[in-house]
Amino acid sequence: MEWDVWFQDKTFTTDWSSSNYAHWARNCEKFRQRAVSVLEIGSWEGRSAIFFLEFLPKCRISCIDTFAAGPGYAYLGDAVVNSIEARFDSNLSPYRDRVRKLTSRSLPALDQLAQENATFDLIYIDGSHARDDVLMDSVQAWRLLAPNGICIWDDYTWGLPDMPSAERPQHAIDAFLDSHADEFQILHTSAQIVVEKRPGGRANRGNRLTFPRTAANLMRFLTRRPMRH
Repeated sequence: MEWDVWFQDKTFTTDWSSSNYAHWARNCEKFRQRAVSVLEIGSWEGRSAIFFLEFLPKCRISCIDTFAAGPGYAYLGDAVVNSIEARFDSNLSPYRDRVRKLTSRSLPALDQLAQENATFDLIYIDGSHARDDVLMDSVQAWRLLAPNGICIWDDYTWGLPDMPSAERPQHAIDAFLDSHADEFQILHTSAQIVVEKRPGGRANRGNRLTFPRTAANLMRFLTRRPMRH
């Protein structure tokens, strides 16, 4: 495939992305010759970011990651875990003028982007696997997604059937999509979910960007009740 050559001179220890390239290409084709903005929550060694930078040659990407792997990645060994960010920096160095790296947890980084009035045409959510984290990422990222933009959730089936609900993304993604059912069109379902944001939905009314910063306010937000300060 055309994308095989994009990774030949890069250094990776894992490959959790290449099985998705075909449907990413299909669903992102409309952006291919446009100067679009991409947001990625969870970048690891940069494999997915490279795909978007190559497939969308006029795009710019913002990458959010702590680059500090949690306990679930200890099986990879200290040498791998302690050098994630170095590999990301090396792999993305040819694209440095088109990449913004935010070394941060997703919550403050997304809030920062909101304060900057940033908007994105394509958002890829692939950060924490924890249900509540995924829900918070989804709520905040959706408000940054432009009308007719594409949102991709990774790991929809991750942890099935053994992991408890609180430790996997599926119920968070389902809850978010259920609460925003009139605001998108589903483009793809598998181990990933891909939707296109409809113009003119509730999420596009007005320019005020106010985000929940606590779990209690998140539930008030999702049920369209005022948040507490």
